[in-house]
Amino acid sequence: MKVTETAVRRGVTFAMIYLIAVGFGLFSLARLKLDLFPKLEFPVIALITQYTGVGPFDMETVVTRPIEETVAIVENVKKITSQSAQGISLVSLEFEWGTDMNQAEIDVRNAIEWVRDVLPDDVSEPLVFAFDVSMQPIIYFSVTSQVHGAAELRKISEHEIEPRIERIPGVASAATSGGMAREIKILVDPLRLRAYNLSIQQVTQALQMNNLQLPSGYIENERQEFSIQTSGEYASVEEIENTSIMAMNGVNIRIKDVANVVDGFKEERQRIWSNGVPSVMLWIQRQSDANTVQVCRDVIAAVPKIESELPRGVTLELFYDSSTFIERSMSNLGTTAIQAIILAFIVLLFFLGNIRTSTIVALSIPISIIVTFAVMDQAGLTLNVISMAGLALAVGLLVDNSIVVVESIYRFREDGEKPADAANKGTGEVAMAITASTLTTLSVFLPVLFVPGLAGQLFKEMVITICFSLAVSLIVALTLIPLLASRFLKLATKDAPKNVFRKLAARTGRAIERLKDNYAKRLNWSLHHRKTVLFSVLGMFIVSIMLMGALGGEFMPEGDDGFLAISVDRTPGISLDQMEKTMREINDILDEYVPEGEYTYSSFGQGEGILAFFSSRSAAEGDINVRLKSLTQRQRSEDDIKAALRDKFTRIPDATITFSDRGEAAMTGSAGDIVVLVIGHDLDLAEALANDIKNKIDEIEGVVFTELSVKEARPELRINLDRNRIADLGLSTAQVGQTVSTSILGSVVTRYREGGDEYDVRVQLDKDSRESKEDIENILVMTPTGRQIPLRAIAMIDYEKSPQEITREDQERFVSINVDIEKNSQLRAITAQVTNILQNTPIPSDYRFEISGTAEDMQESFMYLGLAFLVAIILVYMVMASQFESFVDPFIIIFTIPLALIGVVLGLFVTGTTLSVMALVGIVMLVGIVVNNGIVLVDYINQLRDRGYGLFDAIIEAGRVRMRPVLMTASTTILAMLPLALGLGESGESWAPMARSVMGGLTVATLLTLIVVPVIYASLELSAEKRKAKRVAKKRARMQRKLAPHQA
Repeated sequence: MKVTETAVRRGVTFAMIYLIAVGFGLFSLARLKLDLFPKLEFPVIALITQYTGVGPFDMETVVTRPIEETVAIVENVKKITSQSAQGISLVSLEFEWGTDMNQAEIDVRNAIEWVRDVLPDDVSEPLVFAFDVSMQPIIYFSVTSQVHGAAELRKISEHEIEPRIERIPGVASAATSGGMAREIKILVDPLRLRAYNLSIQQVTQALQMNNLQLPSGYIENERQEFSIQTSGEYASVEEIENTSIMAMNGVNIRIKDVANVVDGFKEERQRIWSNGVPSVMLWIQRQSDANTVQVCRDVIAAVPKIESELPRGVTLELFYDSSTFIERSMSNLGTTAIQAIILAFIVLLFFLGNIRTSTIVALSIPISIIVTFAVMDQAGLTLNVISMAGLALAVGLLVDNSIVVVESIYRFREDGEKPADAANKGTGEVAMAITASTLTTLSVFLPVLFVPGLAGQLFKEMVITICFSLAVSLIVALTLIPLLASRFLKLATKDAPKNVFRKLAARTGRAIERLKDNYAKRLNWSLHHRKTVLFSVLGMFIVSIMLMGALGGEFMPEGDDGFLAISVDRTPGISLDQMEKTMREINDILDEYVPEGEYTYSSFGQGEGILAFFSSRSAAEGDINVRLKSLTQRQRSEDDIKAALRDKFTRIPDATITFSDRGEAAMTGSAGDIVVLVIGHDLDLAEALANDIKNKIDEIEGVVFTELSVKEARPELRINLDRNRIADLGLSTAQVGQTVSTSILGSVVTRYREGGDEYDVRVQLDKDSRESKEDIENILVMTPTGRQIPLRAIAMIDYEKSPQEITREDQERFVSINVDIEKNSQLRAITAQVTNILQNTPIPSDYRFEISGTAEDMQESFMYLGLAFLVAIILVYMVMASQFESFVDPFIIIFTIPLALIGVVLGLFVTGTTLSVMALVGIVMLVGIVVNNGIVLVDYINQLRDRGYGLFDAIIEAGRVRMRPVLMTASTTILAMLPLALGLGESGESWAPMARSVMGGLTVATLLTLIVVPVIYASLELSAEKRKAKRVAKKRARMQRKLAPHQA
């Protein structure tokens, strides 16, 4: 090849080119951003709407349904799900993968403009946001103190810590949850209010009208202009107390005459503990383009200075630092890659027996990887666990081309060629073969780039990284390797001193020669017993297909991220104090039985604002997160600890305690391994059907936990207004409803400013006047004539039960059953059993079942990866057909793929690994890897036949010559995969199935390829020769028949 000849001739020039490329690579490595995952764009948009004090049924009717009906017309919407809970509505839109989410968000916002007019006036503006992994907080701190109370801690966090944190480069926002917020309470006494014949609405109006600041224009003279500002804001709490409501008989009735004004705190609805001590939690988000690891480092570095400027006794304790797991995972993958390089070098040294030759080949690994960093930087990729895993996986492949080239050059040197000529001729002989083999590997990854869904998003950067590094390795093999071989490759001489490497080379050489002789004998036997060989392999393939059913299936392998996420549920309606006792019991169990725990964060009660949807939502719900020591510092895995705790938690009465997978929930958004939806309008009937199915699913082996989405109904007092009576009194239902809401829940009627901060001023009845049903019945409503009417006179008030939330999918109500299975159980097999249960369960005609959750994600990903596998085979065939200019030769090589599948099934079965998305990606990779040995073998057989070799002689000679490079390339790839296959360290378990697939498939395929491919080649060639001989015989017979009359 001309490029090889140029490289050999202009060695210094090419050396400088590679030094520049390596320099750019190292520079780019320093610039690459570190993150846990690549930028993932989930096709999900959420709308969160608040309507304070409104129950789930009313939220569904007046908020959720109008929003659903409006956004349903937005283009490319795949699914609409919603949750209506106390005072809050969440509508989620799932779009088709590949949708332009920026445009989709604009379309959703435009649609919301249409629905705003039909929503109640008091409803908040719907908050619209597209889901983004970068939205998740990257670091959490607990703010604690032995001196300051919860209220002071919250104020310190919001006013002194947050501003300092937000000034750090890369930080998008910092927010505080927990603690107590200051609030001015106007606690109205209904008896005093009635004595003055006033209504609670008059109190709110008085406060609103007396706390104003209005612009009033401007005046100007010849010299300057003055703006006029009318200021009537409250300057103190005393001014609030002295606000006049109205004058009666010449006397002002003031706020303090009918209410107690309390400078206190908002009603406590949530409590947060850090290691069992009351605290507040500070969580920090990064900017979307910021380096996660760098931002975390900068924040942690700034903490000592921030603490020194805070009031005495206030400390910030780190609870969660996402950079720790990222750095551990990256370090683990980096170590894995280094181990793979060392193992590959050992293999080269074993086969070549020459440290100089081995070093020449091994140089292709670091050079290819370092140059890939430059390409990644220019392509806008980040250094994350996905791209790093791609580099770790590629290590064994990067030397394949160089091995073939060096081995070919070495043979020409042994034949007496000069170094430069041997480099040119040796590289030229295999250039087309290694180019084709690289193209086949690259073409395999092309379909993966177009796989939709989460799997496609996850593996895109890994695929791109592998392709970049392989392309660089081909260039290195065609230029740098022959350049170095022409100058540094030495042949062993008889009088050379015998060192350890030369002795190893001699022994290895003799062993390989014996192996070649034995292989030639077996190959010769196989060529003469072709049917026996082919039927034996067919039998092995059939057995492996049957064995595949025993592998089971899962979506993603569960890793150990060092966190326990625990959810706690108790009977609805209990108080925070009762819930605190349960949470304390759980914390005590964790302290006693989880010595591996470093830090425990607990929260229970109703989360604030929109956070209520992402944490506990009532006093009966709580969450506990435990940070564990690193894997190297503990004996038990996360799953071992969970198994031990499940038994301990059964001691706690009246509590449902479950574990969740933080990583999987963040990735898939799924609530369980399998989620069964019972869809129908009547929630009671849907719940009854769901309970029946739940009981049947509980009996399936491998199921560890099932839970209905419908939790125990919460007690409520329902006020049913008498519309006719209300109308007769000259009132409206809105007026009555507002009076009731203000009396019980309270209304924030204005804001009080002090020291640059604003605080809510809330009006409501005093606590003693809103504790019982009788208190509610006695709430007074004022008519337009000034008459005071008790609520019981215009409404029926009864005790009822209300669902805690109402869930809907595509505008239909549903009840879901969340199913969690054991780690080593077969998700695919259990899903099939659940499907069978659903098919055999009678159901009304207007109800139906659906299966979603991780099982749905798995099925979709398996389908698309299966399609990618078929497309990869077609592309590989097309590349090989182009190289060989033949339709038959690629067909022969394609037979290496089913040989690999035999090894995949065997490898997964022996290691107890289930079939997952990771394992399937490994199988797709194999399509491009296993054919390479076949390409090299068939290409050389064709070369020998062109030189005049007979069929069997060419096959046996090609097998002998190509056996060593085939074994070398396969061994380096297999052993380079070994560190990943062991699944050690952070994120190690995630990549193990992929590596095990490749190792098992390539091991079996390599051994069988050396026999099966030659046998198939011979069979097809002999069949072709027989057909040709028959055609010649028939043609000769026809000619003889034509000549016979003339000869007679």
